[in-house]
Amino acid sequence: MKRSPDSDERPKSRLVLTALEKLDARHPNLLFSVKAWLDQGVSADKLALRVQERFGVTVSTKTVEYFRTHRWVPEKELTALKAVTTKAAVEAFGGDVGLDAAVLAKLWELMDKMSVTQLLSARSLFVRIRAQNLKEQEFLFKTGQLKPGKPGDQNEDDPAVKEAKTRNVMNKIRGIFGLGPLPEEDEEETVENTASSEEVNGKEEPVIVQGEMCEADPDKG
Repeated sequence: MKRSPDSDERPKSRLVLTALEKLDARHPNLLFSVKAWLDQGVSADKLALRVQERFGVTVSTKTVEYFRTHRWVPEKELTALKAVTTKAAVEAFGGDVGLDAAVLAKLWELMDKMSVTQLLSARSLFVRIRAQNLKEQEFLFKTGQLKPGKPGDQNEDDPAVKEAKTRNVMNKIRGIFGLGPLPEEDEEETVENTASSEEVNGKEEPVIVQGEMCEADPDKG
């Protein structure tokens, strides 16, 4: 069957469960505790002992290291990337007053659906927009068209004006992420995850067992 030009049937990436994530299904709070211990800088061997003492299950140091490398570190890096991307968006579109809480919340919601590649590209575009804005502002100052301390729009406190401004900013941000403008009515929108399925740190590809994705056992091979 021939696909419509507007359709996008790219396969979505499937989550590969680690051994610790599988254990968390049977031992609530195991994963929360592991992440907290990693945040505290607990070594893999000591962390494995703590899991055994608190939850009564035995995990190897390799299992802990696998989770740290393939889950904990990427999550930390992604959170940091979202933070710097948000900062770049604020500098590009926030002017002197920044972005309001509603825009920031929607921006973070958008970033939750984006791949690392998309976030890096967006941050680069935000930085370029900011640089262009500064050049234009400098020109307006030099030509006397803009003066320091010049009051803004007196209607900015009007709810309708604020809503229109928020919508305008969000549509610009959505454009950066390659998305269309906000729908006129509240409609749910699905943004596909285009994250790459490439191997991480040279680890072998995940295998399919009984229709479910699972990680290759770090203790084997």
